[in-house]
Amino acid sequence: MEVRANARENRVEVLLQDDVEEARYSYDLVQSGRLLTDSKDTLPLPLRGQFLFKLPEDVRPIELRIARMETGAGEKLAGRPELLLYFAPPKGTDSLLAMLEAALRDVPPASEEEFERAGTMDEYARVRSLTHPQRIIYATRAGQTGRAVLMQQPNPLLLLYLIKNPLITLPEIIQIAKMPSIDALVADYIARMVRANPQWGINEELRFALATNAKTPGGTALSLLKTLNSRNLRQICKQGDVRSTLKQAAMRLLLERRE
Repeated sequence: MEVRANARENRVEVLLQDDVEEARYSYDLVQSGRLLTDSKDTLPLPLRGQFLFKLPEDVRPIELRIARMETGAGEKLAGRPELLLYFAPPKGTDSLLAMLEAALRDVPPASEEEFERAGTMDEYARVRSLTHPQRIIYATRAGQTGRAVLMQQPNPLLLLYLIKNPLITLPEIIQIAKMPSIDALVADYIARMVRANPQWGINEELRFALATNAKTPGGTALSLLKTLNSRNLRQICKQGDVRSTLKQAAMRLLLERRE
């Protein structure tokens, strides 16, 4: 993570490696009492919008606008940070910007401390002991048993960050793609990974599960449909729980392949 003040634009810029680091940083900001939210039992993800922010040096919080920008594919391939967050305070003095920069750089690492304390517990007890924000952070680093426990939680945001766990396996991704508890954001993220990850992209079962999930947006489902083999297209035409538009598209593809 890199934090830098931009006096010309009156903002502090925070560069993060990925959205997993964003989740942990968001958790640390909320738990430290610097980023004020309605409840510490929620996480403002993605981190953007209008907030009140408590500077350690001031009694009264300041208003803060947070913007978020994802870097392009070329920058990611070059190993540069994937996310750039802009923290814009009200127009003020250079000292205000300097205090904000220091407050954003030196945030107590609550996300690390919480899981060090829980390190001696077994996975089932650990997950039960965590709050919802803690489960989201834990989802990004859980081992196989922890991931299995977390997959039983029907929460789309939790499943989204579970997918971002670098240890997650293809069978687990397929299992999540079949879940009725995912939402459009989760479905679209998996579809992006299918396009970006050759190991995922060549897996017919994953593409079929995602295409036929009712939560997958129509455009995404139709694009996946074109990559399926004829046997799976015929199965879609026969299934009773598949959208009619998807069945019609599958039928058209089968007819085109016969010509």
